[in-house]
Amino acid sequence: MRITYVFVLLLFCSCTNNKFYSYVYDYDTGKPLKNVLVTVNGVVTATDSTGFFTSNIKSNADCVILLQKEEYAVKKIYRKPDSLGMFSKRNLNKHKIYLFKKESDFSNKRH
Repeated sequence: MRITYVFVLLLFCSCTNNKFYSYVYDYDTGKPLKNVLVTVNGVVTATDSTGFFTSNIKSNADCVILLQKEEYAVKKIYRKPDSLGMFSKRNLNKHKIYLFKKESDFSNKRH
């Protein structure tokens, strides 16, 4: 019976989600951007007044983050899990993302 509980626990842990969060800023002013539509693997959320957003993803899945706001160039970010199949705090959490205005010289270049 104990082996069954251990198996169920391991199965449950392998299906958990990672919660990550980030902040979105205007590149030119450095100010946080509110109401940026953030789509993470098809799930849509928006930044708050401090530019903050949070989302859940499967721990072993690739992550595609799409950021959209009127007057700003669309930004797409691809992330892969680290060697443990997780998104480490270092590569995703507290990550600062900057958006460029559409008329900016940088908005037409790949980042």
